[in-house]
Amino acid sequence: MKLFIVLAVCLYNADAAIKCVQGTDGTAAATACTDASATKCSSPKFVEYTGLSTGVNYACGACAGETLGSTCQECTGTDSTTGCNKAVTGNDSTGCNTPAETAADFKCYKYTYDTASSAFKKADAMETCKRLKSTAIKCNKPKTGATKTTYTSTTGCGACSTKESETHCESCTTDSCNRDSAIKCVQGTNGTANATACATTTETKCSSPKFVEYTGVDSSVKYACGACAGETLGSTCQECTGTDSTTGCNKAVETAADFKCYSYTYNSTTKAFTKSSTAGTCKRLNGTIISCNKPKTNATSTTYTSKTGCGNCTKTDTHCSTCTTDSCNSALRLVALFVPLMALLVHLF
Repeated sequence: MKLFIVLAVCLYNADAAIKCVQGTDGTAAATACTDASATKCSSPKFVEYTGLSTGVNYACGACAGETLGSTCQECTGTDSTTGCNKAVTGNDSTGCNTPAETAADFKCYKYTYDTASSAFKKADAMETCKRLKSTAIKCNKPKTGATKTTYTSTTGCGACSTKESETHCESCTTDSCNRDSAIKCVQGTNGTANATACATTTETKCSSPKFVEYTGVDSSVKYACGACAGETLGSTCQECTGTDSTTGCNKAVETAADFKCYSYTYNSTTKAFTKSSTAGTCKRLNGTIISCNKPKTNATSTTYTSKTGCGNCTKTDTHCSTCTTDSCNSALRLVALFVPLMALLVHLF
């Protein structure tokens, strides 16, 4: 009886249709093939640094015509070596022809040979390059003296060709690194100078101090060629992709006139805030309104946390109020002044 059951299961599984991912984008779950005799699933072939081949769908069955290996790839939808009474490779919800996992796209410059000047010229716009998850970023460019036979890349994406004739090609390993001339960045301490060429042609980024609304910039961060130092990106430093422009992508941001606000310090003994004797300077971007803040009555060090008095109240500061003119937070509400005075009078009398 057991042998009969096993044979029956084997015969059932042998006739069951495999499941393949089907459609144009590969996002759907694998479904049963209508042709029960199909043993293969097919899908577009991912060409490194180019991406998925076009015109090929995710489908049941073998690759069409002579596309196998060029624009199409196949996988086996059954696995007879595991036993007919086990789940076969193509008989699950993922399908053997699921899309390959990719890493983030990157960009490279394309070079075109100009017959009039007998030299390669860099395109103004960059090409988008595709890659698999574990593939490193690589761009390439022609060396000096390159010809159409000694440099054959059509996109600038990826490593140099391994052909023997590819003698005038060089590669680099960062996004947009295959420029023929150095990018220009604003360099220095105050951001007022025109952008000048960076020291190397492989540099792709410019950096600058990050402007924090109502605070300004960190003076220790310079305008420079290259990425932000250490872990400063997003906190005190910002980056941009460099260009040939003398304006520089990292030019100083446009600001509006400074204004002043008073700051308040919490006294843990008196349980009250004390206003600063002089107002501090607040910075703002062009188009940003003047805004000062101050503690409300009964505010504590946890319900009012502003250190400068500049800018709007935070969402967590429940005992904070704002005003919108220069130095407008010069005093607490009168009731806040009377509270400690009344407490003193009660204590005395």
